[in-house]
Amino acid sequence: MDIPAALLYTILSSVAEMAMEPAPDPRILNEPAGLARALPDEARKGVMQPPTGDGFLIIDGQQWRLAPTAQIRSRQNLIVMPMQVQSPVEVVYLPNASGAIHRVWMLTPSESSAPRPR
Repeated sequence: MDIPAALLYTILSSVAEMAMEPAPDPRILNEPAGLARALPDEARKGVMQPPTGDGFLIIDGQQWRLAPTAQIRSRQNLIVMPMQVQSPVEVVYLPNASGAIHRVWMLTPSESSAPRPR
């Protein structure tokens, strides 16, 4: 079965156009579209290391216990499992009354550059 020349030309020209476009900025790809998140003012800012799976987190060199009901939110504000975090990431976090980490939000580039209330 022969492919018509016009169809073949259309496919090849589309592929060539896509190849000639500049690559998108990877920082923009991490920015979620839509409303800005309302991060709690009392949340502390730090850099979280990838969790080791032992029930603890290391944020700014300090070891914190992970609460049983902890939530880690991605840059897109989706809940992620601790083992999905594969590299150090800037976060804001909230400890609960017993001192365990209760909530963690991974920061987008624009959120990390914005000043945090003291």
